Amino acid sequence: MAVRALTRLIPAVLLLAFAAAAPAQGCFGPKLYIGVAAEARQEMLFALVSLYVAEKTGVQSERVDLRGGDPGQALHGEQVDLAFAVAPPAGTEVVLAVAGYPLLASGSRPLTDLQFTTVVPALRKLAGLLTPRDLAELEARIRDGATPLAAARGLCQERRWL
Repeated sequence: MAVRALTRLIPAVLLLAFAAAAPAQGCFGPKLYIGVAAEARQEMLFALVSLYVAEKTGVQSERVDLRGGDPGQALHGEQVDLAFAVAPPAGTEVVLAVAGYPLLASGSRPLTDLQFTTVVPALRKLAGLLTPRDLAELEARIRDGATPLAAARGLCQERRWL
């Protein structure tokens, strides 16, 4: 009787030990892929947008280098979900624009996919909060040595946007 119990117990203990020793696999949520050209203002805006979206919606952003590519083509080809551009790409929706700075255009996924239902409203709210003066202040902080992300976090916290 005791032998039978042990033959059942030992495999269960071993299975549990192996499961506990296996590396943890996190369950990560959806990611936004944002197209960014190698340009200082777009890098700054990416830091600000990715921080704000993560804090307000929990959705993480991944930077995709456009390398001189066409933002509209990247959006229509579904290589990116959002992209910074100088002018609105045809067939896209602008979700963030501040005079004198690159705008943020959206492809279809952030507008239609249920896992991103809070992203576009958050971006529109940020667009309503931002002024050219705020972005000029961010640029000054970066010129003074702050990283784009640190400058964006500082501005958002000072303005109580986060």
